[in-house]
Amino acid sequence: MQTLHSSESSFRSHLPSIRRAVSADAGAICALLRRAFQEFEPLYTPQAFVATVQPQSGLLNRMEEGPLWVAEGDQGMVGTVSAMRSKDSMFVRGMAVAPEARGQRIGKTLLDLTEDYAREQGFDRMSLYTTAFLLSAIRLYQSSGFVFSGEKISPYGTELLAMVKVLGSERRA
Repeated sequence: MQTLHSSESSFRSHLPSIRRAVSADAGAICALLRRAFQEFEPLYTPQAFVATVQPQSGLLNRMEEGPLWVAEGDQGMVGTVSAMRSKDSMFVRGMAVAPEARGQRIGKTLLDLTEDYAREQGFDRMSLYTTAFLLSAIRLYQSSGFVFSGEKISPYGTELLAMVKVLGSERRA
């Protein structure tokens, strides 16, 4: 039997649990998205911010379009991500980690879960959009193998940059 050092044990006891969201979670997910993106609100157009933080009805629609997961810790919901099939890839969206929970690898864990799901569904490619000012998110995506595709869109007046990841036959470490 392996014994954990006290620091390892402490870290593991604080790892959030991750589960598939249900419709009753929509309000808490809305609150989490708002908390996670609030510091960036001045950098979005008002319409783009609403599209990013999603009203409850938008989240309920997302749950019908594909899986939406939540990470829960001692203080409640601390992370979320959803996935949706697109024509040629598994599209990652609504990725957020609460400010007080950042730096605990929650985003990486959620992104890995999404990749596992994409592989299980037979996809060999993942895609997402981000904004140039979400620097920590970009670092996470790049460290997970995403690269900028060069595509840019501005559906609500805030420029979005496309990122893609080709899923090779190797499994994630």
